[in-house]
Amino acid sequence: MYLFRKFYLKAIKIKFITLMTATLLFLFLNAWIIKGLEPETFESYLHAIWWLMTTMTTVGYGDVSPVTPAGRLWTMLVIYPFGIGIFGIVIGMIVDSFSKHKQMKEEGKLMYKGQNHYVIIGWTLKSKEAVKELLFEEPDTDLVLIDELEKSPVTHERFHFISGSATDSAILDQAGISRSKAVLIFAPAHIEDMDLADGRTLLIASSIEEYDTGTEKNIYTIAEILNKQHVKMFKHANIDEFVLSQHSASHLMAKSARHHGTSTVFDKLLNNGNRDAELREIRSLPEWKTYRDAFDHLREKNVLLLSDQEDMNVLQKLGEPLAPGTKLYVVCDEESLGWIGGN
Repeated sequence: MYLFRKFYLKAIKIKFITLMTATLLFLFLNAWIIKGLEPETFESYLHAIWWLMTTMTTVGYGDVSPVTPAGRLWTMLVIYPFGIGIFGIVIGMIVDSFSKHKQMKEEGKLMYKGQNHYVIIGWTLKSKEAVKELLFEEPDTDLVLIDELEKSPVTHERFHFISGSATDSAILDQAGISRSKAVLIFAPAHIEDMDLADGRTLLIASSIEEYDTGTEKNIYTIAEILNKQHVKMFKHANIDEFVLSQHSASHLMAKSARHHGTSTVFDKLLNNGNRDAELREIRSLPEWKTYRDAFDHLREKNVLLLSDQEDMNVLQKLGEPLAPGTKLYVVCDEESLGWIGGN
C-alpha cells in the first residue's frame, strides 16, 4: 500500500504529455505481453488492447478475459494495480485541466484568440447595459471586458473577461483589440471628480493609440467623456467617437421639459429591445445617383433616411450626387430589418 501511495504521489507531479506517453507505452507493452502469454485468447494485438482498455478503465464488459494461470497472475500483479491507477491519474488530470481552464477564464487570465469582437473597457452600470444590448443585438459577436475586477461579472459563452489595466499593452494584446470591431471606453464610476475621471479615460485612449501604431488595422475607439471642455484633448488622442455623458443627459431632460415625450423618442431610436423604430447604419447602393434616389427607394421599403453620417440636412440636398458606399443612418421597423441587414 505504501508503494502504491508513493507511486501515485510521484505520478501526479509528472507533466501530462509525459504521463500520456508512459500510459501508451504501458498499454502497448502489456498488450504484447498478454498476447504472448495467451495467444489463443487474444487473437490480435487490437483484441488485447481492447481488453486492456476496458479493464484499465474499470468498464469490464466480460467478453474476454485471461484463462491461463500466467495470464491471470500477470493481470493481478500488473494490470489491476498499475493500469487502473495510471488511468485514474490521467482522467483526474483531464478533469483538473477543465476546472483550471474555467477558473482562469473567470479570473480573466486567458488570452482571447477570436476576432471581430467588441472590447469594453471599464465595468459600470452603463457598460453593463451596453453589454446586454450588444449580446442581444449581435448574436454572433463576442464581447471582451477589460477591468481590474477579481472575477468576471457576467457568465455567458460570448462574454470574455480580461483582468488588468487597459493602459498595459500586454493586457490590450491579451484582449485582441487589434482584431476587434471597436473599443468602448467607459468613464470610471469610482472616480467622482470629472477631471480625474476623464484624465483616466484619456490615459487609456492614449495607450490604445500608442498600441495602434504597431498594428496594420486602425482600432475604432469610442470614449465616454464627462466634461465637454475635454473634447479637444480627446480629439488629439485620435478618438473616433466620443459620447458626452452628462451633457447629453442634461440636454435630453431640457428637451423633454419643453417638448413632452422627447425622451421616449430617443429611447426608441436607441432601441433598448424595442423593434418598432430602430436606428441602423447602411451603405448607399450604386444605383442611387442622388440623395433623392436613396430617399425614395428607402421610403418604398418603409425606411426613413435620417442622416448622411453626422449631417442631418439630407432633405436640403436631395438633388446632390451620392457616392456609392456612403455611410447613411436610417430608421426602420422590425419588418425592414431583413432588407437593411442584407444591405
